[in-house]
Amino acid sequence: MSQQSRRSFIKRASLLGGTGAVTSLAGCSGAGGGSGNTGTTGSSGGGDSGSESHSMLIGSVFPSGHVINEMANSWADTVAKETDDRVSITIEPAFGGEQEVMEQTRIGSIDGTIIGTRWVIDYDPKNFWVESPFVFENWEQQKRAFEADYLDDGKKRLREEGNQRLVEQPVYRGYRHTSGKSAFETPEDIQGTNLRVPDLSPWVNIWEGIGASPTTVAFDELYSALQQGVVKAQENPAETVLSASLHEVQSHYTLTQHLASTGWFTLNTDTFSSLSDDDQTVVTDTLTQSIKDLSTKIAESESKAIDELKNKGMTIVEPDRDAWLAAAEEPLKAQFEKKWEPSLEEVRNI
Repeated sequence: MSQQSRRSFIKRASLLGGTGAVTSLAGCSGAGGGSGNTGTTGSSGGGDSGSESHSMLIGSVFPSGHVINEMANSWADTVAKETDDRVSITIEPAFGGEQEVMEQTRIGSIDGTIIGTRWVIDYDPKNFWVESPFVFENWEQQKRAFEADYLDDGKKRLREEGNQRLVEQPVYRGYRHTSGKSAFETPEDIQGTNLRVPDLSPWVNIWEGIGASPTTVAFDELYSALQQGVVKAQENPAETVLSASLHEVQSHYTLTQHLASTGWFTLNTDTFSSLSDDDQTVVTDTLTQSIKDLSTKIAESESKAIDELKNKGMTIVEPDRDAWLAAAEEPLKAQFEKKWEPSLEEVRNI
């Protein structure tokens, strides 16, 4: 889909149902495919598999060539093969911001999304701790949190109000670490430092409570902001730092490991319901397995990305992580008391 045709599509879709503000979490979301037509043909499904054909368009916030889109294209090929071409899926990269693609899925203009953390922000804000820095000791604990009952209400609201179902297996996109022009071995080292963070108030509050001076800058402006000294530091996974060439304007990469970034798939409930039971099983089972395989691949590639940053001249810093977790304790408790459920202690026991 060309930029012009995409703009025309969005304009038409907006007239039908309206779009939300284009709020991409670029740099929080990270980010090929061809073009295709959305919608279904043939009679509705929900029963045994038959000859009905279904064409699905899924909008991704991630750019062309991103590993999640590449996985999604491979998954689409698998679905076509296993359904004897009854289900045809097209992945459209760089479709827009997370709020935009979710709105287009809600009104049925497209059939699904590939997004970052937006669904939690919009449909379960009281549980946004699940996507916030320094809450978890490791990825396994964070992953268990996504499977806990705490998020059930948000998932239900996403289905009922957002008209889309979450494919509940998240893509592990790598740990977020902190880069700067010096090492951040302890929280004392980052005191007063202008740190770029995504425009998420809980993140701003937590980093501010630790002692940094968080500044929200759009990801596409981050390189120049670092280059010009508008901000002095930033936080992102190693792959993002590498792909955005941030090593050219940052000298140290401190492995704070404060949050694992995730990616998510949602499917329009009407589109999914129109599939036969057998085809629904193929779509969800093959996607779940593809997500698991990609997550493993990304985890294995993390150390390689860090090594490559080192080879490109960055100093890799192993910080005092216990000191970082301790410094985040009070701002996290304040955030839980004011905005979140349940309590930090309960979450840490997941």
